[in-house]
Amino acid sequence: MKKVVVKTLALVLAIFTVFSMVACNGAKEQSGIVNTDEIPEAKGKIVFSYPAETPAKQNAANAFISAFNDKYPNVTVERDYGYSIDDFANRISAGDIGDVFYMAEEHVYNNAVKHNALMDLSYYITAFRIDRKDIYQGIFAAGQIGEGLYYVARDFNQMIMVYNVDALDGTGADQFVKEDWTWDEFLDDVCPSVTNDDYYAANIDIGYDPVYVPLLSAEVGKNKWFDTVEGKVTLTEDTASLIGKLVEKHRIGEINLGLGNQDAFADKKPVFQQCVYLQAESFGQAYDLDFINWDMINLPLVADPEEDPTKAYNTAYGCGSSGYGVYKKTKNPNAAAAFALFFYEQPGQTAFNGQTGGSVPVLASLKDADFWRHTNDTEHNWNEKNWGANTYMAEQFAVIGQLQCLFPTEVADALEKAWKEEMVKVINGEQQLADAMESLQTLTNDKWDTLKK
Repeated sequence: MKKVVVKTLALVLAIFTVFSMVACNGAKEQSGIVNTDEIPEAKGKIVFSYPAETPAKQNAANAFISAFNDKYPNVTVERDYGYSIDDFANRISAGDIGDVFYMAEEHVYNNAVKHNALMDLSYYITAFRIDRKDIYQGIFAAGQIGEGLYYVARDFNQMIMVYNVDALDGTGADQFVKEDWTWDEFLDDVCPSVTNDDYYAANIDIGYDPVYVPLLSAEVGKNKWFDTVEGKVTLTEDTASLIGKLVEKHRIGEINLGLGNQDAFADKKPVFQQCVYLQAESFGQAYDLDFINWDMINLPLVADPEEDPTKAYNTAYGCGSSGYGVYKKTKNPNAAAAFALFFYEQPGQTAFNGQTGGSVPVLASLKDADFWRHTNDTEHNWNEKNWGANTYMAEQFAVIGQLQCLFPTEVADALEKAWKEEMVKVINGEQQLADAMESLQTLTNDKWDTLKK
């Protein structure tokens, strides 16, 4: 994914000018540049810093390490599980972090550019013969800044909907709930049909950027509402037309957008709930306790692919992840890179995400694998659930939803805060959508302009 020129210039300076420098504490900064014609030799010791505060997280990490050692028996991995994620920023600054350490995707820019703490893995991914085409591009892009690769995703979390199948009985809405359904069908046919004294149609968190960032692509095309080269956004009433329709549904009590007045949703339950894989598992467990039949479905398409294939491909599903980077001052770059990039190989993905608490694998070749689809969970018929919703059209539709992965931190933070404030006013009828978008566009572009000076 393209990044703003500021980021690219910062990394050119950070990587190619100072890669041979020695830090004050004596640790050499690694450039990550290796001969891609040869597979690097991985051996020796590395430290893996991961906030594994639960047994499930430790089991997943240990399974991954075991699988890694099957391939790289000459590497010793020291487990560094004793810290919380809140400690990591200070540990990075102090030079007291492992060779490979955990981070959420929204921290990649800060760790790579602002803190200059991450080694570029773009040479290593080629040298270790990793099949980049097998990795969902939407999630792979979260680790890219300029031409560099600074983050490896461990899982893939695409926005979907969990829904109460029983609540559809007798409404006629079930005929529309299918893979190629559209937002028009959902809004015009499903929502009115399932809203009654007991239920409203859906929970959709319009204040959460992985929800609204993809929706802004509906009319103009995927990610075309911003330009990271020029450093500007285009936010208008037309850009936000689908969001405007959702706002109207909130006002009449059919869709709870999670912001603004909530009176219409008191003492009612949603039929559909927008979520990701691990949340779907939690919702499913709650439904099972109440003996409610439930399932999953992918988010609607912008348009019917048969009637308007061009517009249908404006569909965008927000996706996210957490993962790992390699400390730039590692003393064992080959082994550290091998360990991090093992998350982009089938054995690594199977080992980590095959454990309790694992998620959807990042590799398209594993989208039908049994280990994450609850194939053996027959007690509540989980083996029959539509787990494929979590990877539906991921190669085509998945986009990074976190603003911090798309824009410079200062720009992302300003837009994220202002978005919620403006949407509350729009939902409550205190401001027109067009005026809110104009305000957000001005604020964002002005903030971006300050970074260009």
